[in-house]
Amino acid sequence: MARILVADDEADVLEQLVDMLEYVGWQTGTAANGVEAVISALDESWDLVLMDIRMPKLDGINALRIIKHFHPNLPVVMFTGQAGQGDMLESARLGAFTCLTKPIDTDKLTQVIHQALSHSATLL
Repeated sequence: MARILVADDEADVLEQLVDMLEYVGWQTGTAANGVEAVISALDESWDLVLMDIRMPKLDGINALRIIKHFHPNLPVVMFTGQAGQGDMLESARLGAFTCLTKPIDTDKLTQVIHQALSHSATLL
């Protein structure tokens, strides 16, 4: 069973994502901002990080940069409701598996997570 860290500063979005992921059967952990996401990603063992681009304290782009520095093979799926095309391109450049837009389609998210987990398994 995969362990997925979900990072978003909007409590309702965070809760919806966690509920959906746990319904599918994945274990989850949460972070309310980029700092918490980085700390959790560095301190715990995760199979995937699902992270918003726009967050307080440390945005998702900079959190992605730090996480990928220490865990280059950890798949990170970014999502956003506000970021421009530049942020989405920057997340790809920094190694994000993909970047989705809010509202996130449940079927699409499940498919992307399966793809990211399969891809990371081939890197090991």
